[in-house]
Amino acid sequence: MKTKQNFIILICLFLISIITFYRLLQPGYFSMMDDMHVFRLDQLDKCLKDGQIPCRVIKDGGMGYGYPLFNYYSPMAYGIAESFHLVGFSLIDSLKITFALCHIIGVFGMYLFGTLFWGKYGGFISAIVFLLAPYQATDSFVRGAISESLAINIIPWVLYFLTNYINSNKNRFLLIISLSTLLLSHNLTSLAAAPIFVIYSIFLLLKNKRLNFKSILKLSIPVLISIGISSFFLLPAIFEKNLVTVDTMTQGYFQYIIHFATLKQLFISRFWGYGASLWGPVDDMAFSIGLVQWIIPTISIVFLLIKKNKNNLKTPLLFFIIFLFFVFLTHNKSTFIWQTFSFMSFYQFPWRFLSIAIITSSFVAGSIILLVNKKHQLLTTIIISITVIILNFSYFKEDIWFKNLTDSQKLSSEEIVKQSGAGLKDYWPKYSQDFPTSYAPDQPIVSNDVVVTSYTKKSNKVNLTIFSKSDTKITIPLTYFPNWQLFIDDKKTNFTINKELGLIEFNLSAGKHSVLLKLFNTPIRTISNLVSVISLALAIIISIKPKQKNEK
Repeated sequence: MKTKQNFIILICLFLISIITFYRLLQPGYFSMMDDMHVFRLDQLDKCLKDGQIPCRVIKDGGMGYGYPLFNYYSPMAYGIAESFHLVGFSLIDSLKITFALCHIIGVFGMYLFGTLFWGKYGGFISAIVFLLAPYQATDSFVRGAISESLAINIIPWVLYFLTNYINSNKNRFLLIISLSTLLLSHNLTSLAAAPIFVIYSIFLLLKNKRLNFKSILKLSIPVLISIGISSFFLLPAIFEKNLVTVDTMTQGYFQYIIHFATLKQLFISRFWGYGASLWGPVDDMAFSIGLVQWIIPTISIVFLLIKKNKNNLKTPLLFFIIFLFFVFLTHNKSTFIWQTFSFMSFYQFPWRFLSIAIITSSFVAGSIILLVNKKHQLLTTIIISITVIILNFSYFKEDIWFKNLTDSQKLSSEEIVKQSGAGLKDYWPKYSQDFPTSYAPDQPIVSNDVVVTSYTKKSNKVNLTIFSKSDTKITIPLTYFPNWQLFIDDKKTNFTINKELGLIEFNLSAGKHSVLLKLFNTPIRTISNLVSVISLALAIIISIKPKQKNEK
């Protein structure tokens, strides 16, 4: 009977989740702020087909000069989309499927996590409140922030598996996989969630009276393995940060001081817009927590405090305090915290912390069921669910829909220039004085007495056959990034780096020559790749071992 009830609940959750992505089921594509995903997915696809695994430098990024995007930008969302593209879906459809999956993943994860504490009705409330939080719509249909959206909706799964692992030693492998997925989904969201995981873990260990060295060591094993699996990305992103520009991410429009939200925007306003976050209290984008998303958990906490039921109060109170803290970070009164911790400037937009706020508030919202008589729990669940649907479903739609837009149209010459130049100054290699202002030429830059008989440029390799009547200098339209190496007629050869755009240049003697430029791993990339492989193997071994014990 319980299995049947759970199945019905999961079906209901899925059907309701369609509200958040049914617009994506039609042909075409939609407008968004981060309109570069089709290009990036295409570049990842080419990168993998070039044999550059993991992908680090994309061939046509940086206005066609090559760009180390995936050495620094979290790859998971694009990796998921690529898996759909490889089985036959178009680039556009693969991205739309991934956007939709974010919401489906999140609603199921929050339901399971909420159920651990509030039962199936409370879990259902938490799931629906989370699913239809306005910021979820902002990420998908306004910003198009696919990586952040994925990370937000993975966090409830991490919390669910973390709870099971600490309480009953279950789901260790799934904890490793969910945490690894989060770490590879979005750097800033992972960093914001980290202290929550630590605080919550300590809370559970104290609750179980097991806060000791042995328990901490036991918990650290899956965490370290997760970091190990993710290290092919994390280690280069951290230790090779000095190779690229990152200061541009906190300058001008991207200074956090410009983008604090007001109390009215957070708690009261139902304004919805598809524009930008602007200086001052008037913005073209909504920063609403959601009326249900803060009213229901507040009511629940107030009445739980009045009842003074310690057993039911501790967990929701912890998450409600975390909710208030992250909401506080979105307001200008928290400026002293931003000034104290300099790394926070990389969040750029304080309202980004709404991502954590909606997770914690939605979870607490489910605790309202603890205040309701069992006979009225189903009715309460239905009323709250209908209310949040009515209030928020209209947010989950696009501003402009480009009907029947195809991959080829989205990858036209004009679109490639536009998308490859987006975010150009972030992660641009520090080997040049300037940033490119026009798209790279499709041939090497040579003098008149030089004939290029063949030229092939891939993400990790450039092949060139050339004939020159005299000694000459060749400039490859490729920005240097460690560790490109040059081979002329199969002999490793030194080259210089053009100061203006950091392009690779070399001298060539008269005659016919074959030239190869190849991207090799740096020591840190080699080590990080090896750590990831070993950690993944260890995770698999760990998952098999308990099963073998049980079989015996």
